[in-house]
Amino acid sequence: MARKRARTKDGHFVADDPTTPENEAWVDAEAAVSGEETSDEKAAKREKASKKAKAKKAPAPAPAFTMFVSANPEASVYDIRVGDIKVRGIWDGAREHVSWRVPASLTEAMMKHHMVWSGRIINAEED
Repeated sequence: MARKRARTKDGHFVADDPTTPENEAWVDAEAAVSGEETSDEKAAKREKASKKAKAKKAPAPAPAFTMFVSANPEASVYDIRVGDIKVRGIWDGAREHVSWRVPASLTEAMMKHHMVWSGRIINAEED
């Protein structure tokens, strides 16, 4: 039986895998002429499908910040001190409410801040 060099769908030569004992870069000439899939091509498709099925999405990264906002309209912008860190307040688009972008590492401490537990500032990400 004659052998012919294996090619991809684009017509490029298929490289041989030196870690396998067989030389899969060659196919039977009859299969190459007829356009049939060779057993090597079928095995490659099965392997690719199994790898795709095994691939898992990485978990979403934790957010770097937690947004807090004033519960009621404010007369001016003010900063909040969380421990030794000062978090700068910023106006919203209508210049009514103040927002704070608190680093994720300080979210727990911010939840204990007297402005939060008194209700003047709320966590914007909680429903």
